[in-house]
Amino acid sequence: MTEEQFVDSFRKYQKKGNWWCDFHPVAKMVTCLSLGFMCLIVFRWQVGLIIFLLAGGIAFLTPVWKKYFKMIGIMFLLGCVFTVIVRLYVHMGDPGPVAFYLFGKSVPVAAIISCLDLIFMIEGFLGIFLVFFMTTEMRDLCCCLEQLGMSSTVTFMVLSTFSSITSIKEKLNRVRESQRARGIETEGNLFVKVKSILPVLFPVIISSMTGIEDKTLAMDARAFAADGVHTSLRKIQPAKRSEKTVAVVAVIVSILGCVAGKLFL
Repeated sequence: MTEEQFVDSFRKYQKKGNWWCDFHPVAKMVTCLSLGFMCLIVFRWQVGLIIFLLAGGIAFLTPVWKKYFKMIGIMFLLGCVFTVIVRLYVHMGDPGPVAFYLFGKSVPVAAIISCLDLIFMIEGFLGIFLVFFMTTEMRDLCCCLEQLGMSSTVTFMVLSTFSSITSIKEKLNRVRESQRARGIETEGNLFVKVKSILPVLFPVIISSMTGIEDKTLAMDARAFAADGVHTSLRKIQPAKRSEKTVAVVAVIVSILGCVAGKLFL
């Protein structure tokens, strides 16, 4: 990319060429929040399963589908194993219709349903939010929130928090490689990894603390504390009517689903 093309890219709306990735960040956040919290409130496996499948279908139509299914598969496996072990142990031998016998003790149908409720509540909630965070840039979301009237200080704190997670991970990898080049063992069994925590952790903490001063000077140089509306280098296309409609429908469906789930499920 030439310098002219790079400059021209900021004169246009930021596009990624995918319908969900280009969905307006605020409308996408409202949609995912509504569906995610419906899983928590209703707490029934039928609702969680629907949200879980919906999140998988959306992710399959995006460029991050391989990474999504890898992560959600690991979380689903770990969540299933942990939930089944705990729930069956707690409810084993309870009165009620018996589903099967395990180690000579009865496992009631209520225990199986309880396992399914917890599994799909967790996976539905995590699935829809994983799709959101994997397909939405936090700088675009914070920019849209600030345009809607949110304080620039709040949006900066949110953006700084999420960017710090990524930067700390990158710093951790760099420090680990540099310490390995100095002869410190960072790979091996559990004892070796525990022993190498301090030589890796201290440089990361110190570099993060020194980075705060650099960030403060950069904010002052850009007149962050000045009165008036802040400008933005990136241009985000305003929410379309269809995107607003999807967000409103998601909120209505979530409210009706919570009411119906509590009454009939």
